[in-house]
Amino acid sequence: RSLLRSGPGRPEPQGVSEETGGKINFSLNAPGSQSAWLLLVLPQGHEGWDKAGATDAANEVYLRLDPKKNRTGATWHMEVAETAFTAKGVRYAWLLNPPLDGQGQPKPEAPRAIDPYARELDSTHAATWNYRGQRRYSPMAVIPDVRAIKDFDWQGVKSPGYHLRELIIYEAHVRGFTRNPDSGLEQWDSHAGTFMGFIEKIPYLLKLGINCVELLPVFEYDETACPRKNPHNGEQLCNYWGYSTVAFFVPMQRFADEARASSAIVGFKTLVRELHRVGIEVMLDVVFNHTAEGTWGENNWHSWKSISKGNYYLLSKGCDTNYTGCGNTMNANDGMCADWIVSCLKYWALEMHVDGFRFDLASAMCRGGDGKIQSEPDVIKRMSNDPELKHVKLVAEPWDCSWPDGYLVGRFPSCGPPRWAEWNGKFRDTVRSFLKGDQGMKGEFATRICGSSDLFKHNGRGPGHSVNFITAHDGFTLKDLVSYNGKHNTCNGEDSGDDHNNSWNCGAEGPTGDGGVNHLRERQMRNFLVALLLGVGTPMMVFGDEYGRSQRGCNNGWCQDALSWFSWSDMAKEESRLFRFTRVLIAMRKRYMHIFGREGFVGEKDIWWRVYWDDPYNYICYVLHDTKAVKGYSGLLFAFNSGHEFRECDLPVGKQWYRLVDTNLPPPKDVVEDEAEAVEIKSGSYGLHPYSCIVLKCMQDKPEGIGHHHESEKAYLQQTQEHLKEVVRRRMSMELLPDIKPEKVRATDMMRRMSSMSGITLQLEPVVEEDAHDDHHEYIIERAPSSSLLPFSLSSCLLPGLKEMDEEAEAASAPPPVAGFAPPP
Repeated sequence: RSLLRSGPGRPEPQGVSEETGGKINFSLNAPGSQSAWLLLVLPQGHEGWDKAGATDAANEVYLRLDPKKNRTGATWHMEVAETAFTAKGVRYAWLLNPPLDGQGQPKPEAPRAIDPYARELDSTHAATWNYRGQRRYSPMAVIPDVRAIKDFDWQGVKSPGYHLRELIIYEAHVRGFTRNPDSGLEQWDSHAGTFMGFIEKIPYLLKLGINCVELLPVFEYDETACPRKNPHNGEQLCNYWGYSTVAFFVPMQRFADEARASSAIVGFKTLVRELHRVGIEVMLDVVFNHTAEGTWGENNWHSWKSISKGNYYLLSKGCDTNYTGCGNTMNANDGMCADWIVSCLKYWALEMHVDGFRFDLASAMCRGGDGKIQSEPDVIKRMSNDPELKHVKLVAEPWDCSWPDGYLVGRFPSCGPPRWAEWNGKFRDTVRSFLKGDQGMKGEFATRICGSSDLFKHNGRGPGHSVNFITAHDGFTLKDLVSYNGKHNTCNGEDSGDDHNNSWNCGAEGPTGDGGVNHLRERQMRNFLVALLLGVGTPMMVFGDEYGRSQRGCNNGWCQDALSWFSWSDMAKEESRLFRFTRVLIAMRKRYMHIFGREGFVGEKDIWWRVYWDDPYNYICYVLHDTKAVKGYSGLLFAFNSGHEFRECDLPVGKQWYRLVDTNLPPPKDVVEDEAEAVEIKSGSYGLHPYSCIVLKCMQDKPEGIGHHHESEKAYLQQTQEHLKEVVRRRMSMELLPDIKPEKVRATDMMRRMSSMSGITLQLEPVVEEDAHDDHHEYIIERAPSSSLLPFSLSSCLLPGLKEMDEEAEAASAPPPVAGFAPPP
């Protein structure tokens, strides 16, 4: 019989809390449990352990809860009055409906459930990473050192408080960032791969220029939960990424620099404080779509399933559902599960000072008890409207592993104010396809680099809600994206990973000594960085892309430790090349944040397209106007040549243009660090080499005319109205509708007809080359990226010509519908 003094306790808050007088309150919501026991495990030599009723060498104390005194509704609770239990090292677990032995005590095989609200576990620290000795990973919750949690000195440091659209996000893995022996840490033996090691590299992050770190999972996970070995060398693999969480309120113990109690909590808080001190925000990659419980068939630890399986997991006929590809799916919209999720977010936001969360496979959190996607999921609604979370940034990975219903890009529910940003997978796919030369992507590429208004203009959202990315922890790194046509994942022992990579090896698979191939790869990496960092939206890059980190073609490095590490020696080699290019682009983005991090979408007054939309060749040119220029006119011209041909970019007349970026040029000419040293373009055109892009800046007084167009171009357009009328008639009748005679075409009726048949807005768009002859001018019918992005409005430029065409065809009847008609792609 235990000699500990205990009382009824109280149901709130959930988990362990310290009461007045040194009392400890334990509380657990466990619907359906008919009996509950609280197990306390005291370390030998602990003050009071020998008089607490411990019955064996394990120093275990079982406390049975009385349903009449220790239960309120579905919540079990107990208050332990022994002050000695506030000391470090006291472990605890819950036993629900346990089988009993002859003495009325729980049998040894009874599952010991980890408290879902536990703040600490007794798992090991960094020096034991992936250790597979005699003791299997079977952690217990630990009564937390409240002083370490509450009394941390933040030293008055506050969050930078950036707006979402101002962020430049850097996705990084705590261990992978500094574990490499070449990291140069002052205390490598104890700090490598830890929160403290990350702190030592903050000066590097400042030099790069990013202002937000998004950490891959830092909640406690079992890195040993991977039974496979590398078939090439026999090396034991591990759960490196950490997307299978064991304890959601607990910082990863193997990221702590020492084994002392609460060191992971203190280490994480210190990291957040020091990042905030220099103006860098902290976001966490969190996994509320599934848990690690039962993964790989292991049953050496228990939690949610032992407590209330049906409340925490989506079930079908009593079995786990698998919308996540990881063996189970959380029942996020069950009230009990939603309470737990929101409480967890509050803990990390309020106690740990985290600035935001990226939700892994967030579509799974939108599923109801029947597994169907809900339009207003309760848990999403609660996150969006909770006053204590109003300052927190919320980012969804808007898909899960059930297609197509789980693919919610541009449609992730907001359930309140327009707060939810999304990983824009369409930006990734489109930019990859366009820049490697795939045809038919020009219009969508234009839409993506202008903020994806087709996806995010709803519900009051803006371009900043589009988190643009080319690469992430999933898939190829940037270097591998331009070096491999297919995955090389045999080192995983499972050949896993996505086969749809939209990658191009530039002429050779993997490493090569071919100088031409390597030069092309370097150009392509620079092209991708321009599209990402100088595109409208919120950019995110994965750590190491700034120097060309490679995983040797592995596009699913979830179980690869050393392969995924940041190489500081490789970075040093690239410091004057790709790293410099990335750093200068980030500085350029900050300088023009009002353009790239704009609040509203790109409108007609903001951009000038100079492109043949129906030309299948992947060339695009546009000018973004600097509407906040202090004096005179300022604008940035972008041109991308994603094909095998040399292309001449005709520059708008009446302006002085200066080169900021040319990805074809070798470093340091590829990007200008000081705009005062930018090279002036003397001629009226600029040559683009294959697979390259340029950024030019105009620094002349703002021209007058139609919108932002020069008067000479306005006059030039007026002079070509007759040519417009003839070419439009010819193209519409002969190419689009060959069975209709030109004199029978009524242009405005045809526009309406095409629009109604295609379901999109079609525009006639003029494309003018200043130095070309009339027979080279084309006025085309095109599916525009957005009607608001056209360089000229239809009414001001095209209607005069169309009106004359209509008058000529007034006597003719409208053409009959044509079977099988489809608008141009």
